[in-house]
Amino acid sequence: MPELPEVETIIREIRPRITGRLIKELDVFWAKTFENRLQIPIVGRRIEQVSRLGKYILIKLDEGNLIIHLRMSGQILINPSVKPSHMRVLMRLENGINMAFNDVRKFGRWYFVQSLNEVVKKVGMDALDPRFTPVLFAELLKKSKMGIKAFLLSQRYIAGLGNIYVDESLFRSRIHPLSVSAKISRKAAGHLFEEIRNVLTFAIEHMGSTISDFRDANGKVGNAQNFFYVYQQQGRPCVRCGTLIKKQKISGRGTHFCPDCQKKYGR
Repeated sequence: MPELPEVETIIREIRPRITGRLIKELDVFWAKTFENRLQIPIVGRRIEQVSRLGKYILIKLDEGNLIIHLRMSGQILINPSVKPSHMRVLMRLENGINMAFNDVRKFGRWYFVQSLNEVVKKVGMDALDPRFTPVLFAELLKKSKMGIKAFLLSQRYIAGLGNIYVDESLFRSRIHPLSVSAKISRKAAGHLFEEIRNVLTFAIEHMGSTISDFRDANGKVGNAQNFFYVYQQQGRPCVRCGTLIKKQKISGRGTHFCPDCQKKYGR
């Protein structure tokens, strides 16, 4: 599933190309993909702003909002040279700009709503929001009895992290994924906060990670996957201590970590 860096990569590419454009046509090829909760035509609306909250793409229109969630395999492509093989939505804008939504698994969703809260009300603060501070992060951890892996994956507290960048952030901060959130020391929480920011920023600089489906708006793959320390590195030596990286199912997800140099808090 595309995570914050992949969605941010797409946002940066589509924002200058679609902002200010009028929506001239919208063709939906898989009915479940597009949900019109506003019950007015989206055609004729003008795009005023393109932003992001975690993994959600937020498109503010002159009336209403379009929210896009890529889910597992969604791809947004601008003026693709070849018709995407699994195109679910095609939005035609003025001046010849076409925004195609390709989605092999059909889980991606477009919501046309009046208020953003209709979809993202329970989504936490974006992981890269400048208002999100180490103090706030530590306070959230202290209130939670969840395991740190589940806590970071839940979009209710911090928005944008998924399996890839949770594993990488925990490794860099030397915290074991089976740690209890409330038991993590304030110092370790501060380190984790810093590494989450570092990991996400680094991945954005490298256009996100392409494991299988992710493509940017121009159809190109990311290359952040070439720099993973633990994700999909099971059986290889840890770059810090040489212990073999382990993969274990934690919080329902395949989790990669070093069993030696990642400290376990509370268990």
